Amino acid sequence: MQDSNRLNTEASGNARVLAALGSGNIELAEREARSLITQYPDDPAAQYAIGMVQLVRGEAADSTPWLEKACRQRPHNTVYRANLGVACLRAGRLEDAIGYLSTALEQKPDYLEAGYNLGCALLAHGQVHEALERFRALTQQQPGNANYLCALGDAARELRDWHQAVTCYRRAIDADAGCSRAHINLAPILMHAGLLEEAETLARRAIELEPRQISARKTLGDCLARQELFDDAMDAYADAYDIDPDSAVLCAAIGDLWLETGDQGEATSWYQKAIQLDEHSIYAHCGLARIIRDNGNAERALEILTPLLDQAADSPDLQLALGNTHWDDGDAGAALHHFRLALELQPEQVSLHARIAQVLSSSGDVEEAIAEHRLALENNPNCIASLNGLAVTRRGKLAPDSVQTMEKMLENDRLRSGALASLHNGLAFYYDGVKQHETAARHMQLANRHQWQSRSRRGWTYDPDKYADYVSALIETFDRGYFERIAGLGNPDRTPVFIVGMPRSGTTLTEQILARHPRVLGIGERNFAGQAFHAFTQPAGDMDTGFLDCFRQPDADKITDLATQYLARLDGLKQKSGTPDAARVVDKLPDNYSLLGWILTLFPNARIIHCRRDPRAVALSCWMTQFGSIRWACNEAHLVERIRQYRRLMAHWRSVIPDRFIELDYENLVADQEAESRRLIDWIGLDWDDSCLSFYESDRLIRTASITQVREPIYNRSVEKWKAYEPWLPDLLGPLTDMVNRSNNAPD
Repeated sequence: MQDSNRLNTEASGNARVLAALGSGNIELAEREARSLITQYPDDPAAQYAIGMVQLVRGEAADSTPWLEKACRQRPHNTVYRANLGVACLRAGRLEDAIGYLSTALEQKPDYLEAGYNLGCALLAHGQVHEALERFRALTQQQPGNANYLCALGDAARELRDWHQAVTCYRRAIDADAGCSRAHINLAPILMHAGLLEEAETLARRAIELEPRQISARKTLGDCLARQELFDDAMDAYADAYDIDPDSAVLCAAIGDLWLETGDQGEATSWYQKAIQLDEHSIYAHCGLARIIRDNGNAERALEILTPLLDQAADSPDLQLALGNTHWDDGDAGAALHHFRLALELQPEQVSLHARIAQVLSSSGDVEEAIAEHRLALENNPNCIASLNGLAVTRRGKLAPDSVQTMEKMLENDRLRSGALASLHNGLAFYYDGVKQHETAARHMQLANRHQWQSRSRRGWTYDPDKYADYVSALIETFDRGYFERIAGLGNPDRTPVFIVGMPRSGTTLTEQILARHPRVLGIGERNFAGQAFHAFTQPAGDMDTGFLDCFRQPDADKITDLATQYLARLDGLKQKSGTPDAARVVDKLPDNYSLLGWILTLFPNARIIHCRRDPRAVALSCWMTQFGSIRWACNEAHLVERIRQYRRLMAHWRSVIPDRFIELDYENLVADQEAESRRLIDWIGLDWDDSCLSFYESDRLIRTASITQVREPIYNRSVEKWKAYEPWLPDLLGPLTDMVNRSNNAPD
């Protein structure tokens, strides 16, 4: 009778503990459990009770010894064994968790919660396919269970089947509109897929359901940032930071936002804070590398990023950062490799198809690039990057449904400037292709207006007067007397060849002709000369005319050192490209026209080719192109003034160093390719090679906005295309026509 009373007491005490836990009153449950274990320390019910209290309190490691004791005494109690499995799962003892939960299911095959927890343990253990099957079976038995649907979505996401994951999360929300887990997990997938408005709505709903949920607030900030709502994005991040200031991921995201708005100093401080919180924060290291890359030193950025592969090769952020950095470094093959890896790791990031397409175009594989764009549009018919990419590539051959989609999207009043700029830009190319010039011109105007608005939010500025002062300082500094004073300085090496001029003046075409020669390596657009220039003039700031005072008595030793470093970089590129014996290395950075004085200081025997083209053709082509870093091309007045200053500076070089460079007129090259090509090869001091006439057959990866033009023989249809736009772009073309007329009427 005494034993019976004791069992009744234990049972009632255990029931009170479990009831208190069920109602959420953990403090009461703990008092009852401790009282019970004090009275009956060897009783399995008391051991189970105290173990469950600790498990609910989040003390899984402490709960497992109690639950193990209870299970040893009652090995056939399925509930005890199942909850021991849960405790092991939460304590990270995954193999034990799988074992205990599997045994519980053997004892009771219809124990659904044990099956669910077993699936979670399998998923955490990396047995994703087994977990998927477990969750699929559960959803078949209870198709309206939101928790099971979310688990199936989680497994599908781990297998990178983002379509199935989205379906599962949507079904979970349909089953339970208050399922915060589904909202939290679905929002970032849709964000990466480019469905920003829906992702934003889901993130906001997740925050309503769980106000202290950090990941939902970060996703909201990410969505807002991608929509160029930078102030709102910062508010979302700030709200999250108030809740958890020790989140390295959040600090790095704040750094990204500061960088996106042009404040590298603030961005750096947040990235450093993220690294202090987590020294392995890939996100933060990628951000710091991006700052270095944005400042023109892609090589140094690669030195930071590449070692991170040893610890985080499965990070899509790292692979994307490496792709972008290799692309900036001119290695399109490596960029393509990393972009593809990023897409494998995060297949829902639809815009990566457009990025891959851009690189494929650079290798001449236009058809494969089009296929990538179409893949993006299959996943997201409103993928603006691919709609723009197809329009720029196909021009007048763009499918009518794509044109209709783009025009319909322009009616969305939630689209911000960056998206609007891309849509208008694509439509400008389409209408230009079908020769509807007035409509094309209207879209060009709108594209550039929105482009400037978008970039201004990111910290872009341009001061044409400051650039004019800079040109004046260059003219004053690098006069005839300067070149007489520096005779004998620099390195006499003849390897460097520079192609200069305005963008869209034929620099890429010229490089392609030269690079087909077996003894020539083309390296694309490199900022080596500019970096050496700034190293020589430090610590003065950009375009501060006082910094040119160092050229009054140039430091010969420093010049020699910088020239040696420059040649070492060229040698590195020759080795990397498998052409160590290349006699000439061609850099086609157009802006180097401003550095001719400096280039000839470093390399008095360097060969320089100035590409000229009718300024109206240059202006129209720039006006149609959305450059990634050129700040003066999306404002008519800035563009006209930039051309004016360029012509002024080139006139100066023509007067003081007329024999140090040749001038190649685009129009003459189009009219007589062979004669002009032979003149180029002769100028750089090499024997003629017939392969230079078939430049368009090269399989070399290149970076240019005119890729489709340098993958086919020379044509003349764009030589005077600007004339069709004279009535529709008077503020752009009118001043340039006056400029040309004055130049033509000037006395010899």
